[in-house]
This record gives sequence, structure tokens and C-alpha cells, in this order.
Amino acid sequence: MRKMQCKQAIQAFACAFILAFAVPAWAQKTGIPKLSAGEAKYDDARQAELMKRQVEALAPQTSGVTDIYAIGLAGWATQSVFRDELNGALEITGKMLTITSSIRLINNAQTYDAFPLASRPNFAAAVHAVASVMNKEEDVLFLFLTSHGNRDGIALQLPSGLVPLSPKEVAAVLKKEGIKNRVVIVSSCFSGVYVKPLANENTIVLTAADTKNTSFGCADGREWTYFGDALFAQSLKPGKDFKAAYTNARALIAAWEKRDRYKPSNPQGSFGKALVEKLAPLFEARATAKAN
Repeated sequence: MRKMQCKQAIQAFACAFILAFAVPAWAQKTGIPKLSAGEAKYDDARQAELMKRQVEALAPQTSGVTDIYAIGLAGWATQSVFRDELNGALEITGKMLTITSSIRLINNAQTYDAFPLASRPNFAAAVHAVASVMNKEEDVLFLFLTSHGNRDGIALQLPSGLVPLSPKEVAAVLKKEGIKNRVVIVSSCFSGVYVKPLANENTIVLTAADTKNTSFGCADGREWTYFGDALFAQSLKPGKDFKAAYTNARALIAAWEKRDRYKPSNPQGSFGKALVEKLAPLFEARATAKAN
């Protein structure tokens, strides 16, 4: 009975969220929409200082080496599972692919004075900062987004209200900065909407769900969503690249959803051949090091 009540609550929340979180008209016209009044309120000197600290900590790239630069974004402020999932994802990914430097954007009361907000201006600034230090032909951006979401994209829960970060905007920001090699992982309901705008030969895109379904596990008291747990905590291990980890994660999630009588979320994956080949030596080196 408790599982059924939890499922019903999740489904009710998802429906309410879809109705409440509508993309404003200005966001539908361009890839990078203008700031709303609520967003502009938090695009201030304090945020600039927090972002400056993160940017100044970025390490320079090493010529002849594939450096991995990471940006992690936890968009929902009132549930710590997204903050914890971001931290866990970067930690585990860093063990498999050495992360040269990272920027974290977090909406959470406990980190308000330590990290920049997960806002659209800060997202664009983070991408610009990474693009400024990386070798865009040689290096790779690892981008992890986790939050609630709907068919318009993930939600950024700012003190002034909800703001969407759409697939179109993410793609436009990355294109504007000329970042070629990208691993983009999105943990949210309906996150399959990010696949088509971002997929190409130089990009890996993994999502917690397809374009029509919710994902699960975003409850208070959890450290991971189902997708984050399955992909990072259970599957991304020495000897497994992103494709192998994704395949294993899909099987785990399907089993968990069947156990809990949830409608399948149907995680999606797109694996650009050029990037898979580029990352292969890094995964192989880590597997060899672990074996020895």
C-alpha cells in the first residue's frame, strides 16, 4: 500500500508540475531567451563573486592530453537528492575519467553561500568559462543536469520561482561557445527531449527517460534518483565505458520499476562514434590501472 501511495503522489506531482512549469513566450522564439524579471533579481554581484571563485579555480588544459572539464547543475532547491546526486556523479565520473576541473551550480539552501545558483545566466557563464580554458578540439566537456523536468526541459527552482532550461537553450549555449566534444547526461522526467537537439558524432547524450515518460527516485532521504544510482553508483566502474554502463543501468532500472509497479521510464542514449573512440583509451587506461 505504501508503494502505491508513493507512486500516486509522484504521478500527481508530475501532472501538477507539467501544468505549472510552462515555457514563457520569450523562450520559444530564440535558443537563448532573455532573462525574466525574477531571474534578473539573482543575476547580481553576489552571484558574480561565487562564479568568479569557481572560474579562477579552473586548471589550464594540457597540450596533447584529453582533459575532461565538468559542469554539474542541480536545479531543484527543496530536495537535496539532486544536490547529492550531482556530487556523487562528479565523484564517480572523476574516478573513471580524471576530471581536470569542474564547476558546480546548485540550488539548495545549504550551499547558497558556497556555490553559484543553478540559473540560466550562471549556466551560460560556466560554459563560457570552460570554453575559455579548454582546447575545444582536444578536450571534452562532461555536463550533468539533474532536477525535476517536463517536456520543455529541466526546471531551475530559484527563490523567485521556476525557470526552464530547455534543450534548445543548452544546445545553443554549447554551440555559441564552440564546444565540440560533449558528454551530456540529464537526470529528470521526460529528459529524452535533450537527445535530438544535442546528438551528433562528437556527443554522447544519456537521459533518465524518453520524451513521454517520468523517471523515479527523486524522494527526500535518497542520495540518488533511480537513474543516477543505476548509471553512476552501480554501473560506471573500471572496464565499462559510458555505453556499457548505460546498458547495465537500463536493465537495473527496468527491474526496479517492475518491482515497484511503475510505468517504464525508458532511458535514452545516443553515442557519437567520434567521441566514443576518443574516450576509449581513457577508459582502457583506467581499467588497466585498476587491474594492476
